[in-house]
Parts: sequence; structure tokens; C-alpha cells
Amino acid sequence: MAVIKPRNRTLIFRLTQDEYASLQAASSEKGARSLSEFARERLLGSLGAPFDEQMTQQITGLRSTVDRIAQMLEET
Repeated sequence: MAVIKPRNRTLIFRLTQDEYASLQAASSEKGARSLSEFARERLLGSLGAPFDEQMTQQITGLRSTVDRIAQMLEET
């Protein structure tokens, strides 16, 4: 089981309304759990951090599938 390091640092930057909307749309399209997760992965990925793009896409797809299944179960 992987040990998750606590995220105790904050980065703040401002976006225009259009930039924010674009970021939200891209985050939803990729199936990210949250806007923060999406932005973090994209930002760190651009630095060459160990975020394998294919693995990230697979995990994102799995999360989306699990979310859809959970939603279907709640509806029944």
C-alpha cells in the first residue's frame, strides 16, 4: 500500500473567468476527481515529475467508471 504524503503547501494564482471555465471543462473531460487534482497533475507533469501520462489517463478512466457505477447504484 502506498504511503501518501500530506499536502500542506498552498499555491495561489489568479485566472480569468474564461481560463477557469476552460480548466473546469478539461478537468471534467479527463474525469479528474477534482479541479485541484487535475491542475496539480498537469503542473507537476510539465516539470517532468513522475506522473506517467498513460497511467494517469488509465487511473482517471477507472475513477470515472467507479463514479458512474456508484451513481447507478444510488439510483436503484
